[in-house]
Amino acid sequence: MGAPDRSAPGRAPDSPAAPAPRSRTSRRRRRGGIKHDLFGYLLLTPILAVMALVLALPLVQAVLTSLRDERVIGSPSETVGFDTYLIILQDPAFWDALGRSGLWLLLNLAVQTVLAFGTALLLQRQGWWARTARVWVVLPWVIPTVAVAVIWQWMLNSNYGVITHAFAAIGIDLGSPFSDPGIALITVILVNSWHWFPLAAVVIYGALATVPVSVLEAAKVDGANAWQTFWAVTFPILQPVLFALGLVGSLWSFNVLDTILLTTGGGPAGATTTMPMYVYETAFDAFRSSQAAAASVLTVLVLGVAAALFVRFLRPKGSP
Repeated sequence: MGAPDRSAPGRAPDSPAAPAPRSRTSRRRRRGGIKHDLFGYLLLTPILAVMALVLALPLVQAVLTSLRDERVIGSPSETVGFDTYLIILQDPAFWDALGRSGLWLLLNLAVQTVLAFGTALLLQRQGWWARTARVWVVLPWVIPTVAVAVIWQWMLNSNYGVITHAFAAIGIDLGSPFSDPGIALITVILVNSWHWFPLAAVVIYGALATVPVSVLEAAKVDGANAWQTFWAVTFPILQPVLFALGLVGSLWSFNVLDTILLTTGGGPAGATTTMPMYVYETAFDAFRSSQAAAASVLTVLVLGVAAALFVRFLRPKGSP
């Protein structure tokens, strides 16, 4: 005889068990999480409001100004629509400044990345000189831009500059780098990179400290040399930090005005006139506020597209 059927009356023996009701603890936990998120958003509200006032209002004002025919800031003007944008787009100086800004951005990014990476790797070494360098490496960064401009103008002066005389001693005549249209832009890029690379170096040095020592030792045991360890282990860990640093640093570098204004003033012969200098000269030298506002709006659009492409193609794998 077969085994007796011990299933409950009225229920098929093979029917699945009914799902258990959701516990009250789980519901309370979910409600607590929602309240926690709302509280976090509430704490962010003041800073978001400040950012809206600081960023959104000037941008809206720039757009409204660009649609008018305003000469001096605050003077009476009439609405002309998009005629101001057509004037800017037909100005060869605008396209020259935009192309020069692209070159400025790429070279600054390259020079600062090399200097920052090299400095951060050297700071990781042991010894009293490395510990001391961790303090004074930030010195160029904390010096005011006005002082940086004056220092480099003195050191590169064709008559009494220390750097000029040092190169002359080995048979290289630098001339006057800030006054030579062929090398003026490169000179200002080097000055700006010297001023700002310590910030990137400190960030990269902090990121290098997060690389697990056990992983590096495991790579060494597997026979990887220093170069292979860097590309296979260290660099992937640094990618999120480098991505954020590259995005923010690129936007920051593109908008540099003070270094150029204090060293060359956009000259000689417009050789260092980038987009910020073009906007400045249009607004305060040519007294064409509406055209300067239109150039600013177009610059924001260009930077927005560039940032979107940067995120699209250079975002680290696995990031949202």
